[in-house]
Amino acid sequence: MFTLKIENANGEIFELTHDSRNYSVIGVEGLTYPPTAVNTSTGGGLDGTFHNSSRVDQRNIVITIILNGDIEANRQRLYKIFNLKKPCKIYFQNENRSVFITGYVETLEGDLFVKREQMQISIICPRPFWEDLNTIYTELSNTLKLFEFPFSIAFNNPIPFSDHIDYPLAVIDNIGDIEAGVIMNVSITDTVTGLKLYNLTTQKYIGFDYSFADGDELTIDTISGEMSAMLNRNGAMINLLNYMTDGSTWLKLLPGENEFSYAATAGADSVSCTFKLSALYGGV
Repeated sequence: MFTLKIENANGEIFELTHDSRNYSVIGVEGLTYPPTAVNTSTGGGLDGTFHNSSRVDQRNIVITIILNGDIEANRQRLYKIFNLKKPCKIYFQNENRSVFITGYVETLEGDLFVKREQMQISIICPRPFWEDLNTIYTELSNTLKLFEFPFSIAFNNPIPFSDHIDYPLAVIDNIGDIEAGVIMNVSITDTVTGLKLYNLTTQKYIGFDYSFADGDELTIDTISGEMSAMLNRNGAMINLLNYMTDGSTWLKLLPGENEFSYAATAGADSVSCTFKLSALYGGV
């Protein structure tokens, strides 16, 4: 069993499944992996080809529906939900995954002069991967939180609220099957210079040749199509792209566990970071 819902540009959510009195979904194409464009070239006198590059193409989801009940009213209701050219979100849920994807309505067509009327909706999704509805949050700091509820403190047996660790380390589990970007929110509580964040699993980093001050909030977004590094200083937004150090990359998370850490030339004890990850899937 599965559940298929659509959210249109107006924020209205419409469930196509479990409403057999009005609609019967008889087919959904484009739920599995989208096509991949593989670019190759030939070499004189050599067998085979050389691989130049590969990329995943856009996803095309095609939903086929049989109209039941009041045929005219239900068809016109689809016109309202699936606005041509407008963005929409497709929510899909089965026993193992609850995901969504954003697309644009390409066509909404059908034959009005048949006994068993069907409608077919084609939706183009420029970003081809399904996104998990559940967001994963992970904290990274050299202060380890130890305080938990419920609690009681005996006079001769004190309980630490936190502890200092020399080597900050966070493990982020990318439960998806696709390499994914991440949003990193870095909080600064004193002067910090030479800040670098590392993905120890991929041996890559992103760093900034910049002097951070108390109260600074740095947001680094490495999601494809959204990549940015913005500093919030007392409400003023500063673009730090020009301050990225040589060798910096937009950190991605491989499927599975990824180990993250950070370092700074000065003020490392004044840094804490929160990671926000939405896992990506090639298919449902």
